[in-house]
Amino acid sequence: MEIKVISGLIPIHLHLKKFYSKFHLKGSLLPSNHIIKSIINTDRSNEHITHCLSLNNLTPKQRSHLNSPLIDMDNRCNKFLSSFSPFDEEFSLRKGLIDFLSDFFSFHSQTQDIKNHLCNLDNITINASSDPHSSIVISNASIRNNIATSISHIHSYDKPVIKMIHHAVNVTTTEAKLFAIRCGINQAIGIPNIKHIVIITDSLHAAKRIFESSLHPYQIYSAAISQELREFFRKDNNNYIEFWDCPSNQNWLLYSLVDKDTKSFDLSPIFPYKLSWDFYKQCNCNSIISQWKMSFQVSDLKGRNFLELLDDDSNPLELSASKGDPWL
Repeated sequence: MEIKVISGLIPIHLHLKKFYSKFHLKGSLLPSNHIIKSIINTDRSNEHITHCLSLNNLTPKQRSHLNSPLIDMDNRCNKFLSSFSPFDEEFSLRKGLIDFLSDFFSFHSQTQDIKNHLCNLDNITINASSDPHSSIVISNASIRNNIATSISHIHSYDKPVIKMIHHAVNVTTTEAKLFAIRCGINQAIGIPNIKHIVIITDSLHAAKRIFESSLHPYQIYSAAISQELREFFRKDNNNYIEFWDCPSNQNWLLYSLVDKDTKSFDLSPIFPYKLSWDFYKQCNCNSIISQWKMSFQVSDLKGRNFLELLDDDSNPLELSASKGDPWL
């Protein structure tokens, strides 16, 4: 007889809550002319003709008496700003940068020999700083009180350092760092006679999203950056951009200056703001984890009907969200 032991798995009602939340979020992925989008009218724009069955035509009393997943989807979709753009021309099949212009950009990840990697960073920075046709973009972002600070420093030959600072509310770290990269690229491309751009960041995984054609919640940023890079590459066949990974824990001088700037702001939101799609998804995940802790960790049945597995530090294993996909 085979006996299977389950360690603190998420209860079925929380599984169902997760699936139900994902169902609501899926509504934001539908094209604008989809019948469900027409009914819930999440964009609230006047460009589309209101559907005869639109929820906007219901009175508050009718809405209160109607039990429908579409009502819940409509309520949830009005809490966040979707950044999907699956039908953008930049993501058309075999028209992406990676299909035709892959020789114009490169990625340099952190190697096992960190000293050699930092030495290469020093060399590329020195060479680019002394080249009138090169520009260096060092970007980072941090979040405090749900307010993200995205900063980019743009270094160019014989020019003062350009500092780009932006704030956003209720976004994830990946979104904030990708936005910092976007602002840095925009500024570097606008400098006359620039042919070579070096992007230095601790979020190389975010930068790679620029060239992904698959569906992901950062497509608005990716499409904007992709369009600018496409124009930059077409101006001159010698134009080129490099993305370098700079580990934040190595205190590399130029990156440390940017990192220090991102942490120098202590802001608090004054008005309620909508959430980004990814941030809203992460909030749902955190809510489910909290409920799981309350329902299982303090249960009298813990340790009797379930085995409590421990990690390397002898702490009980808990549910977690995988990086890049904040679902359990």
